[in-house]
Amino acid sequence: MNYADEMRVCQQCGKNFVFTVEEQRRQEQLGFQIEPPDHCPACRKSLAKGPGLHPGSIKWYSDEKAFGFLIQEDGDEVFFHRSGVTGDPAVALLEGAPVWYEIKDTDRGPQAYNVHERE
Repeated sequence: MNYADEMRVCQQCGKNFVFTVEEQRRQEQLGFQIEPPDHCPACRKSLAKGPGLHPGSIKWYSDEKAFGFLIQEDGDEVFFHRSGVTGDPAVALLEGAPVWYEIKDTDRGPQAYNVHERE
């Protein structure tokens, strides 16, 4: 696949941004068809906290406490409880395991749910 940086205009804020070669490679590595984003990185970051599946990886999980934290694509961490794991726990809860998750706001802050392994 030939990659090249591509200039884009954000559909939310109207600013110019670059769809980088690195982003294109990441999409391919995650198994997605390479598609330029409609939003700049700043707007995407605010939208990433919204609905839908997001890629991440398990930072740590405690069987004893039945909760852990995962690392979001932007590097932020988010809490998850064992009850929010829908995939195979033997695979999805290993430290460093790549996962998909959804996020919701709770009275204690954001929480990941529908956590399952990425294939």
